[in-house]
Amino acid sequence: MSSNQQQESDEWYDEVYFDSDIDSDQDMEDAGVGIGLPGKTKVVPKKKQKKILSNDELLYDPEEDDKDEEWVSNEIEKDASGVDGPLDDKTDAILTCPMCFTTLCYSCQRHAKYANQFRAMFVRNCQVIKTEKYRSEGSDEGYFKVNCKTCSIHVAMMDDEEVYHFFNVIASAR
Repeated sequence: MSSNQQQESDEWYDEVYFDSDIDSDQDMEDAGVGIGLPGKTKVVPKKKQKKILSNDELLYDPEEDDKDEEWVSNEIEKDASGVDGPLDDKTDAILTCPMCFTTLCYSCQRHAKYANQFRAMFVRNCQVIKTEKYRSEGSDEGYFKVNCKTCSIHVAMMDDEEVYHFFNVIASAR
């Protein structure tokens, strides 16, 4: 193939790029079966070739994802500066509020049985509602309601030993 032919083929998407892999519908169209008058065949329009758009035309920068990831990591490191030691060794997840995405905890432990629950001792942006204490029947142990300080959504409960039990949060792997 000459360089001119190669350049032309690089400017258009390959036919299979937009193929939906729904063979049964295509087979019926090819056979002329489908919408139309009885005994008449359906005219199937020829597939139009689509021009390959550049990253600039798509408003896409392939390196931007890496830059964004680095920026987020730097912001997490800055925000977690109060946490002692390396962040990766101290947590199973970084917890954020499901409503406003405010960071609530950098150092937590995932519950052994319930994967969407976490416990932590050191939190931020949390407000303990000391006027609301809940107890299970037949138990002396009580739990205080914990809200996100930014948007006031209920995100956790705090027990009498001041351990926070998060359940309504977004957990990000670190």
